[in-house]
Amino acid sequence: MRKIDWIKVILALSLFVNVFLFMNHKHDNRNQELKYELLNTSIYRDLAQLEVTIQDQKDHNWKNEALVVQKLDDAMDSIIMRIGMERDNDKETLLWKLHDYMKKFVVGDGTFALDISLNDKQRADYIYLGEKLRSSGWSFNRRFDTNWDSFALKLQELVTES
Repeated sequence: MRKIDWIKVILALSLFVNVFLFMNHKHDNRNQELKYELLNTSIYRDLAQLEVTIQDQKDHNWKNEALVVQKLDDAMDSIIMRIGMERDNDKETLLWKLHDYMKKFVVGDGTFALDISLNDKQRADYIYLGEKLRSSGWSFNRRFDTNWDSFALKLQELVTES
């Protein structure tokens, strides 16, 4: 085989390998995006459930206060899971802001107990949180977009004190 033929074979083989690597990288990126979208959906669902639960407890004279604490704990778990998988520092910083904001509403030592009893200030804080969640779009009555840019805008609106 002539030298020019070997160069053609090597170039063709290199082209196939590069196309394969590019397609595999594209597939991996899409899988990572799907994981992030699922985690965003989980956070959205948990925050929306928290908002609904707060409103329900308010409407029913706080008959099952532990449920609000449980829903907050669920939301915190989703946020922590998303933080743990994030690779982008800016996104991680915003998620930590959300975590720190929500942590202000944790009652007691953060462990879940069925016999929890909220005082008037804690109820007022939860009512404020429910209103803030609702006004910044974290409810089932609004359309939700799992795209990071839309998600980040909602996060910013929630964690920004007014």
